Amino acid sequence: MTTTASGLVERAVRAARTQRAADPDGFHRRHDTPHTWDRWARRARVAREIAAALDTPVDAVLVTDDPHRTYPTRTGPVPGDLITVTDPLTAHPWRFIPDNATPGQSWWLLDRCPGCATEVPVARVATLADLGDHLDPNRPGGANRKSAERPTECACSPSSPGEAAVRGVARNATVR
Repeated sequence: MTTTASGLVERAVRAARTQRAADPDGFHRRHDTPHTWDRWARRARVAREIAAALDTPVDAVLVTDDPHRTYPTRTGPVPGDLITVTDPLTAHPWRFIPDNATPGQSWWLLDRCPGCATEVPVARVATLADLGDHLDPNRPGGANRKSAERPTECACSPSSPGEAAVRGVARNATVR
């Protein structure tokens, strides 16, 4: 019993410290109003969903405001979710944003545009196999195979509707 409790305590404290460091104001104010609690609980659900899809521990998932993408609502634009999944074995962070075509069921993997280094959606991921297919250099069609769902142009280009058209979001700024 002590081992389980100690392990839970250690993981809980680590999770609280990670959340507090990533979003100090949001973490501190999560209990302030029904709206802030709802947002916190929704983010917890998002973390559980993607953790299950990628077969990773939920405490390896961090959901924060996306400072570069907003989503339209009845009351005006709200920040999108930026989902960071840190590989427990390598500590490599993988970043995702929700796929509005299938909310809660799939996400867009973010990666750097080879042309300008802006972080853009590169592949739809609903399962660990989808991520593996995208990352596998020996996949059929080669490493540079274009997937049907991938935006055809870099979203950082002012003339490109790529990301907004595919995902239905407004892009606020370039990620540097």
